[in-house]
Amino acid sequence: MAARYAVLLKVHYWDGFAERRIQHLLRKVGTGDVYIFVDETHGPVGDIPHPHVIRATEQDMAELEVILDPPGGVFWYSVDYPLYYFYLRNRSYDYYLMCEHDAVLNIDIDEFVRMADSDKVDYVGFPVVKSGWPLHASEGAYPKSFKLYQWLNCISLHSKRSVEFLLNRRQILARHYTAGEIPDWPNNEAFIATEMHNNDFVVRELAAFGKTDKYNWWPPTHEDDLPSLQDQAFMHPVLDERRYVASCFRYSNLINFNYFSRDSQLRRLLGRRSPISLLPIFLREFTRQVVRQFTPAFLLDLIPRTRNAGSFQQLLRRLPPTN
Repeated sequence: MAARYAVLLKVHYWDGFAERRIQHLLRKVGTGDVYIFVDETHGPVGDIPHPHVIRATEQDMAELEVILDPPGGVFWYSVDYPLYYFYLRNRSYDYYLMCEHDAVLNIDIDEFVRMADSDKVDYVGFPVVKSGWPLHASEGAYPKSFKLYQWLNCISLHSKRSVEFLLNRRQILARHYTAGEIPDWPNNEAFIATEMHNNDFVVRELAAFGKTDKYNWWPPTHEDDLPSLQDQAFMHPVLDERRYVASCFRYSNLINFNYFSRDSQLRRLLGRRSPISLLPIFLREFTRQVVRQFTPAFLLDLIPRTRNAGSFQQLLRRLPPTN
């Protein structure tokens, strides 16, 4: 009998881009059930024309008995929480596929799950070549005998038994964290992969199921380029025009003015737009980066919490460095 599986597409907004992403996903799913998980922490998202929609906020995750940190960025820091929230309401599936709103699968998802099931795979993710702060933030949670791993989970497949195990481990670590026995709350990129590798679960890389040349945390792929990239099985991040431009600027180091170099990566990424048309966005992001780099920490602590970013200073400190 074929494995039963659910797909959980995670969003925090709904517009034409999100609608195109769900329609693409539905075309790739045969027998699986597709659900949309909507983060409404910062307000109602509105009508979503899909039969299976789950709406929740960060505070709803309290039922998981986990740590809700950082405020306003819980679902970013712990992308696995929606998986457990969904699982507790839908325990009948053999596999659970998580997919971020800006991730694209260009494969037959039924076949993807069938292949994983045939090898009794428990977790499929994407290893990070250069480990960074998520790994360091998780070191204190594990004994020295554990080898730590850092894997992206923008697209990740999980067996039922692995989901049960991971939720239980999150709850155990939450008790240790609350008691002050571990210094930091593990980030999802280190937590999931480290737990799976060190506890006798069957792990596979996304690349074992198809091409991942355009799958990483950055740089982005423009949505308009998707027709020419059908050979790529897994892609992330894929963005529409507005979000693509914003991402290119936000994660580039504008302080060294590399945008003005004709050979810079940023100029190549934004080659379809004239520099003049992008000047307002450049100036806004340049200002943000200057404030972030040169404002003393004690002044950042004075910045009040914002509706859309929770603790602004916390998020600034946890953001990866610009490159």
